Amino acid sequence: MNELFPEWLWSWIKVKDWPDGYELIVNAKEKGPAIEGAGVRVASVELIRNGSAVTIDRAGVEMTLTDPHIECVWKPHLAPEEDLVIGDMVFRSPALVFVNGSKMLALIPDLDEIERERHVPHRMDYVELDRTLYYELGHYVKIEHVYHRRTQEPFRIEPGQRLFRLYLVEWQEVKGKRNLAPVADFMWERFAKPRMLVELESASGEENFLAGMEKYAAYTYDWAFNRWGSIVWQSFMLNGEPVGGCVFIVRAAQSPGGGLENHWRETKSLWNQAWFCSLRSAYGYRLWGERWRSQEMVDKSALAKAFALSAPQYDGLFPNVYCADDKLQWEQGKWGFSNRRPPGHESYAHLLDMSWTCYWMLKWYGDLEKDERLLEYTLKYVTRLLQLQEQDGSFPAWVHIDSGEASPYLMTSPETSMHILLLARLFRITGEAAYLQAAERAMAFIKREIIPFGRWEDFETYWSCSAPWEGKQPGVRDPRSGLYNQCSFSIYWTAEAFKELYWATGSCSYLEEGEAVLGELSLYQAVWDPPYMTVPTLGGFGVMTSDDEWNDARQSLFALTYYDYYKITGKEQYRARGLWAMRASFYMMYCPENPVVKKLYENRFPHFGAKEYGFSMENVHHGPDSEQIVGEFTIFDWGNGAACASLAELWFKKQGEHLSLGQ
Repeated sequence: MNELFPEWLWSWIKVKDWPDGYELIVNAKEKGPAIEGAGVRVASVELIRNGSAVTIDRAGVEMTLTDPHIECVWKPHLAPEEDLVIGDMVFRSPALVFVNGSKMLALIPDLDEIERERHVPHRMDYVELDRTLYYELGHYVKIEHVYHRRTQEPFRIEPGQRLFRLYLVEWQEVKGKRNLAPVADFMWERFAKPRMLVELESASGEENFLAGMEKYAAYTYDWAFNRWGSIVWQSFMLNGEPVGGCVFIVRAAQSPGGGLENHWRETKSLWNQAWFCSLRSAYGYRLWGERWRSQEMVDKSALAKAFALSAPQYDGLFPNVYCADDKLQWEQGKWGFSNRRPPGHESYAHLLDMSWTCYWMLKWYGDLEKDERLLEYTLKYVTRLLQLQEQDGSFPAWVHIDSGEASPYLMTSPETSMHILLLARLFRITGEAAYLQAAERAMAFIKREIIPFGRWEDFETYWSCSAPWEGKQPGVRDPRSGLYNQCSFSIYWTAEAFKELYWATGSCSYLEEGEAVLGELSLYQAVWDPPYMTVPTLGGFGVMTSDDEWNDARQSLFALTYYDYYKITGKEQYRARGLWAMRASFYMMYCPENPVVKKLYENRFPHFGAKEYGFSMENVHHGPDSEQIVGEFTIFDWGNGAACASLAELWFKKQGEHLSLGQ
């Protein structure tokens, strides 16, 4: 059977099996813009029914790796038990990627073919235990949070029917052990570019494309500050000073006038944390307030800044969550830490949350106003942060607020990249060499211990809604694939850290390494709109390899990263990916401009109407119960408010206004 493959593929894989009555067709002379170029070879593989009609529950092709030195470096999803698969519900930029020295091979489903005709779900996987990779048709169900279990549901195949088409792509002389940028480039040329550029051009260019999103910002702020203002916007006195911000989370049931206004999903609180950062959101409504000449919005942003500065520091460390009291009153509330943490960590400060908050203090200081309190607060924190840096350059994830003892959880992790980002930005402001030296030592750790192994493990990987279990443990590789559980958030921090070091030093090596990391992040971006999804998805992002969200709120952060890399390199791909990530940040908003999503909201919440325009879920198809396509809550500082902050920053970067430090 192996003679079907061209000779160059023999060193990678051999055909193990395919079912009787089907023909496997291999074309090693594929042409096109995604293929042409030195060191790239492509074969397409098709499975076609050449017998009579048949009813089956599974049909596909199995292959095995031929060289023991080949290793799997990326899968879009993990399948830690024998009956689990990678279902097409995670086919955003789907690939199975393998490396052998400086050569790389990827199995990539033909998304154009799936878009044209998908009678039955597609599924695939690679199993390290027997070094087998397969691609097939067959049904599956979502279980737990979140995996895909194969089922034996029969389906019919007609004579001559093509079941699927996929690509096997080889790249030679790839720079770096884990450089997935060539795979992302293939996805861009073959699938994303024809889709993304068509609409950008039909919008008469980038500026109009961005301007068309301003209506979503108008909905958001009118919802948060006016129509739902009695619920969302909170202002009060704290230590004798007025402060404010948008409350952490609100439910659809809390619609003003419905009688459930004080029925909170989680504790009534204000946050400045790695996800839910009220200072980041306020940065956005400060910019929009200036653009719209709204003194009310500018004043509200000042209250949110005051809230961030009001967090008490303990030898530089500080809490990041302020909770109302048992009577839901703010004045007698208390400070604490994010509950997205390991068990028993109530008194542990999360360095990531503090560095992210201080990073936004520096952005405010550098881009908006030279409020020296922001710089002083950050300097006090960074003085302590540097004392916590380990000999290997890394930083622990959690430290006890009193003793300073480091938690054993994520002692060495890519959360270190966030501290690099902060330190490099602080160096650019102050010129203090010690900050840059610490940042470069930390990056040496990331390059040595994280990137080569794909150890993208951060707090969200294990202590969010996708919790650890027997088959998912921190620091433990998935035995069926040899891969670590990974989260796109830490890949983002690392791409940002490389970019910030490039700006700080001018070293092109940081830029090149950043682009390699950005290539891996790109494999979480949807490069198409699958017809079996219920909402638009093009440009949206997923979260991790043990969850299956689409259009997740993090994409509004990623939009800025891609746009900055575009401004540095001039690469069209980054510009389009960034703009579409920004557009996807508003897909889940309830408003007339999103008619499909609007109808889904109204089906679930019949009381929704114009008063709710701007209500926005953080993602879609999240969790095992994704029949409830739209969720029942909104987090302003992670969803709609955060997206508007990125849109404001992107708009001003486009116009060349403000944002003096953002190159």
